[in-house]
Amino acid sequence: MKFDADQLSVMLSETGVRDGPLHKRVSGGLRILIERGELPARSILPSERSLAIALCVSRTTVVTAYQELQEEGRIERRRGSGTRVRPPAFDDRETVSALALAGSDTSSSFLDGPLATLDLSTAALPGLPIVAEVAAGLTGADYAALVAQHHGYHPRGILPLRQRLAHWYTEAGIPTSEDEILITGGAQQALELITNGCLQPGDDVVVERPTYRGALEVFARSGCRLCEVPCDRSGVDVSALDALASARVPRLCYLQSAVHNPLGTVLSDDRRLRLRQLLRRHPSLIVVDDTSLAGTLFEEEAPPPGFAAPEAPDRVIVIGSMSKLFWGGLRLGWIRASTRVISRLARMKGRLDFGTSLVSQQIGLRLLEYVPEARATRRVQLTRGLTDLTGLLGDLLPDWTWDDPRGGPSLWVRLPHGDATHLAPMALRFGVAILPGAVFSADSTTKDYLRLPYALPRDVLTAGVQRLAAAWHAYSRHEAADIDLHSVTT
Repeated sequence: MKFDADQLSVMLSETGVRDGPLHKRVSGGLRILIERGELPARSILPSERSLAIALCVSRTTVVTAYQELQEEGRIERRRGSGTRVRPPAFDDRETVSALALAGSDTSSSFLDGPLATLDLSTAALPGLPIVAEVAAGLTGADYAALVAQHHGYHPRGILPLRQRLAHWYTEAGIPTSEDEILITGGAQQALELITNGCLQPGDDVVVERPTYRGALEVFARSGCRLCEVPCDRSGVDVSALDALASARVPRLCYLQSAVHNPLGTVLSDDRRLRLRQLLRRHPSLIVVDDTSLAGTLFEEEAPPPGFAAPEAPDRVIVIGSMSKLFWGGLRLGWIRASTRVISRLARMKGRLDFGTSLVSQQIGLRLLEYVPEARATRRVQLTRGLTDLTGLLGDLLPDWTWDDPRGGPSLWVRLPHGDATHLAPMALRFGVAILPGAVFSADSTTKDYLRLPYALPRDVLTAGVQRLAAAWHAYSRHEAADIDLHSVTT
């Protein structure tokens, strides 16, 4: 397994090592990744020069770090074959497959804790107070009723919640029955179920550029071949999708219809209609990720959830979740699809966990009565945060640009030059963690972007952007020095 410099740079940033001399930070981060198995035995590490460029440090810093790890017996360096992770002497077999261990993923910031004093790398929203109020309102009688449901295993989800969600879709113009709803442990589990149930290694999967980072990781683990189509302020470019589907006949297309992560855009009515027309011409599955419940939209009137295609009911699958609107800690999501598809996915889910927590489902059922209030609260919270963030960026980083989002918890920002993957380790030295845009595309072509959250207190945003501005100026000087050095050596 070979790791390129940019990939390893992101992995190192997520170890949280930020104390001591630079070479100690590099060696310390690599040591952690090797000990965890994230860099499996015999993995090939990048050259000193390429890693130095990605980390915005001198080549000497990386050479010293590599030498330290070589002396410890953690890596081996041979002329002509590069630098590799040394297998342990007692047993060179991995307990868990290397594919499962290697790399950086969405869960890293939650697994390893905060990466820096100020964390601008995650756009997870804080829970709303109404969640605690509803949870506290469950009585002993409510719990007794749950326990009285014999074994308590409901792979499809409890009937009242499925009926309520089906009613919500029907009211929105998509006739739905409770048998067309499957409750899951969050949207991520929903996506895993769909991927495992509908895809095989080697299948072509179309995604937007950029798109949700977690989806890219799920599809990559499944061994699929990812194809990208552009996404703009109106959503996915349907003409480009039509052309690609005609040439490649993908097995599945993964699209976002409500508030796009990370763009903050919304699929237009015209493109929503054209996607339905596209289904008539192509046999691909369409997975519509609508995890926000449109609850983070700045406008009062929400767009319809996903879309349905009566002429191809088995080929449209919609994912929903309560994480963005209410609280991620509920771990409550769902899949809306045809009865036939839901039946098969429910059987798969039953083999995994026998069903999502009944307590979370009961809380979720009651929270659905508070959707209008929750949307209003999120709207105030997010528009205020967006105003704060854009004001700070305009004052401190006036060369950075963005399109105003229509919703969501984050801003998709473009750098005037450079690579956000290389800026990230520099930002960590100034005490602020950021997430580079490369992780939101299959081919890392969005390197000149980064995603910045704004659902944070103003004092946190202020300090974060101030540190980020200092890091940007240091990075720009470093980049200029590298360019000058390269022009001399060539």
